[in-house]
Amino acid sequence: MKTWFLGLQQQERVTVIGGAIALAIMLFYSVVWDPIHTSVAQLEKNVAKQGPLFEWMKQASNEVKELRDGQSSQKITSGQSLLSLIDSTAKEGQLGNALKRVKPDGDKKVRVWLEQASFDDMIKWLEGLNRAYTIEVSSLVIDRKDTPGIIDSRIVFVGL
Repeated sequence: MKTWFLGLQQQERVTVIGGAIALAIMLFYSVVWDPIHTSVAQLEKNVAKQGPLFEWMKQASNEVKELRDGQSSQKITSGQSLLSLIDSTAKEGQLGNALKRVKPDGDKKVRVWLEQASFDDMIKWLEGLNRAYTIEVSSLVIDRKDTPGIIDSRIVFVGL
């Protein structure tokens, strides 16, 4: 290739070098520059589209924080035991017939057995306990029954 190039006349060499440079520039443009430029332009469009959504999400996040801070959840008072609170709220929450056993497990834990309980009522009860009294579920075992929406359940509550 070198001997071929050196065998060319001066004017032909300049033309070949110029063509090689032009080819290199076209290859660089088509292989590197244009794809990057196109990708950057597309990403800028996506960012511009997502801007309002991002602002809405920030605003919604602030509203959620305000609502959480404004929520008044009660701690279990010293005169009220976790055991009695669980028992009374279960009976208020339409789970009185399903409540089979309530057993203390240390100072801050209570084990509960529900039989033939409504799944929906149990979920509402658990959510209400967590929201109103900062009581959390540390363990939950659910056994499905033949009747849709009816379950047996073993729950361990922890009072915070």
